[in-house]
Amino acid sequence: MAAPEMQFIAREVESLFRAHYSKLVWYAQTLLTRNAQTSDPGRAEEAVQEAFAIAWSKWEDLFASPNPAGWLYNTVNNVVRNMIRADQQWASRLLQAQAALSHQPFQPPPGADLELEGLVSQEDLDLLKRLYLEGMTYEELAAEENLNQNTLAARVRRIKLRFQKIYREIEHFSDPPCKKSDTARHKEKRGGSKL
Repeated sequence: MAAPEMQFIAREVESLFRAHYSKLVWYAQTLLTRNAQTSDPGRAEEAVQEAFAIAWSKWEDLFASPNPAGWLYNTVNNVVRNMIRADQQWASRLLQAQAALSHQPFQPPPGADLELEGLVSQEDLDLLKRLYLEGMTYEELAAEENLNQNTLAARVRRIKLRFQKIYREIEHFSDPPCKKSDTARHKEKRGGSKL
């Protein structure tokens, strides 16, 4: 792609950003408040920034749309739904881990300590618990940890990525090699990547 074309696209995306950013943040905040019962403005901003990152990477789809602003609103809606779903999954995982570790206060059930050992530090696990189980907002937790919200968000993202990577490796080695998951079979039918 030629440099002038990229400059044109960058100007168009920036124009959409300037015209719609604050409205999209309000929209994301409304979705989060209604569906996730959180009023954390940092999460709404994170959703909108993610939507613009998607818009940049899928600029052809964005500008092929008869309504690029509507395309952005739909993307924010999808990003927020994914955020809520991910938060619910993390809360569920943490509850399972907490239940497994609290079976016997002084002696966790067999294997529970091995499942968690090395995945996340106790400090990181406590941070995730406060965020997902106790329902603290990023703003409250950042203030308590003496961090800005962006730094806290980056830290949480790194913890999650580290956990997910190791968790996937554990799942990979614990599944029989010939058994494919429903997701893998679905991807193969669609012609996607094979696990």
